[in-house]
Amino acid sequence: MSTVAQLIDRTQRQLLSGVVEERNKLATSVTATATTMVFTFDAGSIRPGSIIEIESELVYVWEIVVGTKTATVERGFNGSTASAHAANTVCIISPRFPRSQIFEAFNDDLYDLVSPLNGLYRIKTLDINYNGIYTMINLPSVGDVIELLDVRIRYLSTDYPLIRKATLIRNLPTSDFGSGTAIKFNETPRSGVLRITYKAPFSPMVRITDDIQQVCGLPLSSEDILVLGAQIRLMAPREIKRNFTESQGDTRRSDEVPAGAITNSINGLIRIRRDRIIAEAMKLDSQYPVYLNKE
Repeated sequence: MSTVAQLIDRTQRQLLSGVVEERNKLATSVTATATTMVFTFDAGSIRPGSIIEIESELVYVWEIVVGTKTATVERGFNGSTASAHAANTVCIISPRFPRSQIFEAFNDDLYDLVSPLNGLYRIKTLDINYNGIYTMINLPSVGDVIELLDVRIRYLSTDYPLIRKATLIRNLPTSDFGSGTAIKFNETPRSGVLRITYKAPFSPMVRITDDIQQVCGLPLSSEDILVLGAQIRLMAPREIKRNFTESQGDTRRSDEVPAGAITNSINGLIRIRRDRIIAEAMKLDSQYPVYLNKE
């Protein structure tokens, strides 16, 4: 089991490749609304305009008094959330890959993984009492059904025969079907408890303490796909920034790191991610074959 924080650490560790960013520590605790911060060590490269990362919050430095190591800051910068921090909390100066951005990239990638192009999903089950009369029954408002995988009827406690002719119908009148979604039986089964297995999207992360498997439903074996996806999303805009016409870079940079080098390095990550997605999708298809006859 992995938490979001552990996966963020893994993503940063691979992207930074051993580079240690400048650090400092809070000398005193701060509330979520405090606009001044005192640091333990010399200000170093902290100056007006600097961005500092404290846990998952980004703060913008308006002013720094070097003698007292005190900064006047703007909290919750660039879409991050202001929160309280304890004394001795580590601060990252001008972080290359902020944790809040990695968090956003994870959720973007979770949404992308369930697209038809990628074909990954989580498995969910639902039990419904069925009277054995109606050919269409309302599917409760679970709201996350992508596709039916398996529908079975409980005949005995040790026997759940498969219902092969079942179809998922969407956009029905809510006056007749409360959720607007129903299962249609082309051959009416006997009464009993229906065991429905279906494809569902991954749930988004909410907190960095969330367990990836329990909250998101992403298998442990697929965590590397999420890391690769975040790395691609974080690196891709850097080539755009490099091409800003109003900026003048290091004169050696064009020779040492030619234009397009970042994009070329990302292409390797894209290929690895694509291969891993295909492998995980094939594993899912073998574990959960579709036996339903929808005609």
